[in-house]
Amino acid sequence: MTRKILLNPGPATTTPNVKDALVVDDICPRETEFGNLMHDICDGLLEIGKGEKDYNVALFGASGTGAMEATLTSAIGKEDKVLILTNGAYGIRMTQICDNYGINYDSLFEYGDYTEPAQVKEALASKKYSHLAFIHHETSTGMMDPVEELVEICKDLKVVSIVDAMSTFGAYPYKLSELGVDYIFSSSNKCIHGMAGLSFVLFHDNQKEALQTNGRSYYFDVYKQWDNLQKKNQLRFTPPVQICYSFMAAIKETLEEGVETRWERYKANWQILYDGLLDLGFKPLLPLDQESKILLALKLDGKEGFDFDHFHDYLYERDITIYPGVMPEKATFRVAIIGDLYPDDMHRVMEEMTGYFNQ
Repeated sequence: MTRKILLNPGPATTTPNVKDALVVDDICPRETEFGNLMHDICDGLLEIGKGEKDYNVALFGASGTGAMEATLTSAIGKEDKVLILTNGAYGIRMTQICDNYGINYDSLFEYGDYTEPAQVKEALASKKYSHLAFIHHETSTGMMDPVEELVEICKDLKVVSIVDAMSTFGAYPYKLSELGVDYIFSSSNKCIHGMAGLSFVLFHDNQKEALQTNGRSYYFDVYKQWDNLQKKNQLRFTPPVQICYSFMAAIKETLEEGVETRWERYKANWQILYDGLLDLGFKPLLPLDQESKILLALKLDGKEGFDFDHFHDYLYERDITIYPGVMPEKATFRVAIIGDLYPDDMHRVMEEMTGYFNQ
């Protein structure tokens, strides 16, 4: 099997062990053995996030957007109002979900703006909002929001915090019990390096009562999904069985490597791409102090005669995948270092990219 270097922000390059774990004996997901696997996955996620003491996990057979929808529709009550930070495409997606369900919200910031905690604090101090929802790492731009400062503001003002950790959980070294975030969600195919098909919501013990009251969705009900696993040792609806076995293998690999070690590996990989792409004449979308060290968005303007599609196809033929920008009004392409990738992979990427421009 050819090893692919995926520089898209998930699904990620996976290890042979994670791929092999897909091939298992057929099993009914209502069996005790499989229910135990579900609990093992939840326990592993809590260990990764250091939230074993006071957090709970709801698993869903869904992409990451399913976890986003589950959280927003389960956490926010009919009388509540959420402030959503919309400085990227996925914050904007939160508003689209709220529109669909009639959830009351306001938005703050424009696409590409850096989140200024003082502005968030001022807005929340108005007492208009019961919840704050934001993306920790916006893969549309590569921007990392200041999660610790924002959650601390929420705690001070008694506002419920909702954090999209789609492309940080498993790499960024969270200490959830210290952080005190109320809700945080992600998926199997990002920084834990599993296969796509399973997403999860971690919620604090203090949110159980609200979850029992606020659920709006039939399928994406966080409390019912969690409660069913506790009482019946199974999910409410058929899970992606093979994906679950593979995800457990990826969780074990994450814990064996250690989140802090993985975070350092990510940053080292990112730096190689950052230095190399700037040497090739590309300009980053963001200033250096706003970069996440997980994904880099490069501007396409200023590269006269550059054809992204041709560049993509050249690299794809060489088993390297790069990613177009997500917002058409911002002409960019993106490279992420999520996955089982190492400095040697990044050096090879830069050799191939340099070869393209030296033709």
